[in-house]
Amino acid sequence: MNLVTTALIFTLAPNAGAQTIALPTQHGPEFEVATVKPVDPNTPHNVGVNIYPGGRVLISGVPLRTLVATAFHLSYWQISGGDAWTEKDNYDVEAKPPESLRSTILTLRYSWYGIEDEHLRQMLQALLIDRFQLKFHRETKTGKVYLLKRNGKTLRLRAAEMASAGTNRSQPAGQSGEVEFVGGRWFLFNTSMPQLAKFAADHALHAPVIDRTDLNGSFDYKEPDPLVDPEAGHTEFADNFLRLIQELGLELERATGPVETFVIDRVEKPSAN
Repeated sequence: MNLVTTALIFTLAPNAGAQTIALPTQHGPEFEVATVKPVDPNTPHNVGVNIYPGGRVLISGVPLRTLVATAFHLSYWQISGGDAWTEKDNYDVEAKPPESLRSTILTLRYSWYGIEDEHLRQMLQALLIDRFQLKFHRETKTGKVYLLKRNGKTLRLRAAEMASAGTNRSQPAGQSGEVEFVGGRWFLFNTSMPQLAKFAADHALHAPVIDRTDLNGSFDYKEPDPLVDPEAGHTEFADNFLRLIQELGLELERATGPVETFVIDRVEKPSAN
């Protein structure tokens, strides 16, 4: 079922070719203390992001490429370059911001591989640049993008039960943006529309998705009946996701706009902490 329609073309800068964006000379805010340790592949370990009160960041069992995606708020498909180890070798990262910068942290919300607060992401960027000797550039081309919009039908999202958790630095940290497809059914937990748009970009469309729903806050959703028979064999993940979008009262419109690529020019394995 094709639920993607066509939208107007975005207005871009006159240069329609690739644009190379230079690496900034300053890193911005930095963590006060941080450790980066390789993970023994033969030892069971946790995977994903956790953020604790005060802004302490713990990222477990992920490769450098995932760390880059988290720090720079990218999709995995946007990252190119780097040796094979950047996708295979896993690392644990633990870091704490200085007391003087904790007041700048506006949210403690996080997802499995995402950090909502921009200042924490900037600190993680500086850490990767320092410990991995990361050098990179960005290229922007004109390409296919999608707009996430209301489709005029009944909106089936409901306000998240934990919407207030982690929205202020004085509150406990809260995991958010969880989108799952289990047993032929979709589940959304504490998910904002920008997070749903990024999930679509990351896992279903492999192209930028821009939130145009004008829906604020976070939402929960539980599919009442399976979209597909879980015993019927493999069904394309993207097709199932597009059906979910329609069921939620949303749609994805195809458009033309800027598509960014993050190119790793140079990187080294970190030295022992």
